[in-house]
Amino acid sequence: MGELAQVVEHARHAARDLRWSEAYRLLRGTDPTELSPDDFVLFADASWWCCRVPEEIELRQRAFRGFVRSGRPREAAYTAWMLSVRYGLHGEPVASSGWLRRAQRQLEHHPDCVESGYLACGEAEAALGAGEVDRAEAHARRALVAGERFGAPNLVALALSWQGLCHLVRGEADDGLRLLDEAMASVVSGELDAHFTGWISCFAVGMCMGVADLRRAASWAQTAWNWASSLPEATPYQGLCRVRQVEVMCLRGELAEAATEARRACEEMLLFEPHLAGEAFYVTGEILRRRGETSAAEQAFGQARELGHDPQPGLAMIRLAQGRTDAAMTALRAALADSGGLPFRRASLLAAQVRVALAADRPDLAGAACEDLDTVAEAASSEAVSALAGATRARLRLALGNAEPALALLRPAMATWRALGLACELAEARLLTGMALRTLGDEEGSELELDAARRLFTRLGAHTDQLTTRTTVDGARPGGLSDRECEVLRLVAAGYTNRRIAAELVLSEHTVARHLSNIYPKLGVSSRTAATAFAFEHGLVRREGSDGPF
Repeated sequence: MGELAQVVEHARHAARDLRWSEAYRLLRGTDPTELSPDDFVLFADASWWCCRVPEEIELRQRAFRGFVRSGRPREAAYTAWMLSVRYGLHGEPVASSGWLRRAQRQLEHHPDCVESGYLACGEAEAALGAGEVDRAEAHARRALVAGERFGAPNLVALALSWQGLCHLVRGEADDGLRLLDEAMASVVSGELDAHFTGWISCFAVGMCMGVADLRRAASWAQTAWNWASSLPEATPYQGLCRVRQVEVMCLRGELAEAATEARRACEEMLLFEPHLAGEAFYVTGEILRRRGETSAAEQAFGQARELGHDPQPGLAMIRLAQGRTDAAMTALRAALADSGGLPFRRASLLAAQVRVALAADRPDLAGAACEDLDTVAEAASSEAVSALAGATRARLRLALGNAEPALALLRPAMATWRALGLACELAEARLLTGMALRTLGDEEGSELELDAARRLFTRLGAHTDQLTTRTTVDGARPGGLSDRECEVLRLVAAGYTNRRIAAELVLSEHTVARHLSNIYPKLGVSSRTAATAFAFEHGLVRREGSDGPF
């Protein structure tokens, strides 16, 4: 065996043992003019596992040309399909489409082979991207038939995943998740090679997050992370699986640990594939926003946008906190116009739109968003989306002064958040419950709920500017209001006109208007409705039978 053959053989042994950096180092020292197309494929695989994507793409192109020259169309087709996948992940859809077409051309005279199944997966992805779900599912079924016929477990799992996604997009969650369960069974049983193990795992967790099946998402994210962290050296899948794990940690309220892991995920994804790093930066921004680190969160959302990931609804929530309701509303409107597909993202955007609409004195828009959210929840058949819809409608009811129906909606939402282990959402729901109970005159129940919310927010390291009892913890007036401003705001929340407030407090209408012009910027609101919502949330509404404003 010649020296080159020995080097390549050693590289193959290293690759089989998942020692990709050793395989890369060995092949890097060879003369590329002496490598075969199969050697270039091995070299490309090693480059990918070592996070050297540009090199990988160049090497696969050389492998493709070598296979074509050697009269090996099936190998050329598979290589072209892999290039199509890589360009798609790289955010270059035109190049991706071109390589898929080159793959198809190679199999024009070889339609009955396992490689045709992989191409069918590429065609399913392209059809889904064009919104042609039925055609996408037909391609996925064709891929599944090929995988089963030729005994290719990697292809079977991939085809099941695409078929499952078609059902999820169509709103058939149970059927879609059963198909993803089957694909994940092949992952857990160790039937797939390393590349497809990581691919299918990340795919499945992402889809579960998309339909808000948070139990499955948490379970599979842990499975994926256990596998990725067991690999003998750093690979792209550490970053990809870490992003999924961090998403789950954020939902569970494990904010301190999630913040550290999110930063690592951003570093890993930037090294591997900057186009995919946008999601990692968005999750980082969400964690920082929940922790009250607004400036750092805004920066993370900005990086997500630069990398092609929409920073909503997180950035809109920051704009709302800054009092920039018009900017928040505009951003959410644009995001909702482009939020087709899986329901969890649309549900999150609609919930954010309700909060912004209330702050902008648009209860009509808030009500319409609630109706849309109810429709999404009904179609999604997701306990998490149903709880989000209930809690969001409760927020609207409470802002409009209807505490009793708000409370009826909050109780089942809290039970769901508790069962799912979503601590931040539970804390928010307990906060709203405390406000509703206070409005109904149950001062003891209100204090218990608000104390529980306070303890939970503190334990999570989460931030909220709404948590008060009668005033604020240290006795200061909420929002920096003066005593007189609190009196004016209380009467606004009770539905008094300026004239009636003036008569009640023995002031001129001009003075009342001046107080309101001072109150609004202090609270970061621009309307009576939004100010009323603030008053309810901060305990400034006098209950029936009380003698004072608090």
